[in-house]
Amino acid sequence: MNNMRTALIRDMFRQRGEDFHAIICRLPQNVVMLTGYQPILGNSFCIVSLNTGKDVEFRLLVPEDEKDMVPPGVAVEVKTFTEETMEYIGNTIQAVREPLAELLRSAGINENAVIGYEGVYSPIATAYTQVGAPGPATLEMFHQLFLGGYLRDVTPMLDELAAIKTEEEIEAIKRSEQIAYRGFLAARAAIAVGRTEAEVAAETYAALLQAGYAAPGARHVTPYVHVMAGKRAALAYRAFNLTSNEVINEGDTVTVQMEVGINGYWAELTRSFFAGSISDEWRKAHKACVRAQDAALQAIRDGVAAREADAAARRVMEEAGFGVAFKHGLGHGFGFQAINHAAAPVLHPASKEVLRSGMVHNMEPAVYLGGKGGIRLNDNVLVCEGGNEVLSSMIPRDLDWLVVKG
Repeated sequence: MNNMRTALIRDMFRQRGEDFHAIICRLPQNVVMLTGYQPILGNSFCIVSLNTGKDVEFRLLVPEDEKDMVPPGVAVEVKTFTEETMEYIGNTIQAVREPLAELLRSAGINENAVIGYEGVYSPIATAYTQVGAPGPATLEMFHQLFLGGYLRDVTPMLDELAAIKTEEEIEAIKRSEQIAYRGFLAARAAIAVGRTEAEVAAETYAALLQAGYAAPGARHVTPYVHVMAGKRAALAYRAFNLTSNEVINEGDTVTVQMEVGINGYWAELTRSFFAGSISDEWRKAHKACVRAQDAALQAIRDGVAAREADAAARRVMEEAGFGVAFKHGLGHGFGFQAINHAAAPVLHPASKEVLRSGMVHNMEPAVYLGGKGGIRLNDNVLVCEGGNEVLSSMIPRDLDWLVVKG
């Protein structure tokens, strides 16, 4: 288990542990953050507690088919459950009740315990085609198991814990950044006048999967690619982007956004390319985005208010005449999820957060011009004590690379 992550969890228990005896998590991003194990089917349980020596212990309850996916040494005890056999068909809540009770007893969690659980306030990271979320049935089972105990929503604590990344987690995120670079190389090679958004996305997906599974230690690769060209790129400021079968025309902006997850650790990046040629207006917009990034990087460091980094970038965009066209905040946290716009730190004019060393966030100044197109320059940044590190610096942002002629 990651020693720094364990230390952060121990500190959380020491500071607030009188409020609860243990924490039970089901959300995949929290299980990854706590243990490094990525649930595939999304219905695993993780119990976090302190033993009598005040050391952190993890216990996992996972589907029988996933037991070989649990990295060695991450838990003091791993039990399995089965929802379906040739003689039986059930559901997760029915299947986990008894083994979960056994794990709780093993952890010393008995009657009248106070258990921290996770509320579902944010998007849920999925590694497969489904994910289990803690709903009323989960909470009712907890009540029955604790026989008069109490439940306390500890989501804010888990979010705070996830905001700081350890050295090992940062290295895992960097691996995803490297795979994303391979995807952008493929996207750039695929973009041409007359091709479709879908064709570009398809070739990018293929490159991400090939490069991802070739990476040492990669067990599960989860790529998402979104391509929006021409007038459709003006809509890329929305909370989601969607690829279509529209044809790319001469001079179109072609925004390629991707999220790349390797074993549950994510990178989230965007580059906007220009098909064949670039107009003076888009040349000016691109220059503004680069300067906005540079201005933000001058501000980003431990102890700085997140809104100050946003303000530094926004001033550049306003001075260039694109203030209104920059329609969202500068960035948000990521790492255990692909996209969660509320993940700390949120770099936004209204943000009340302070940047702390170990936080990672994206940085995405953009220009969206209705009826014309849109560009976004989205890089990933690690906050450090005396400054920052651009984790995606291997991906070019200059026009010599972004204007695709062919």
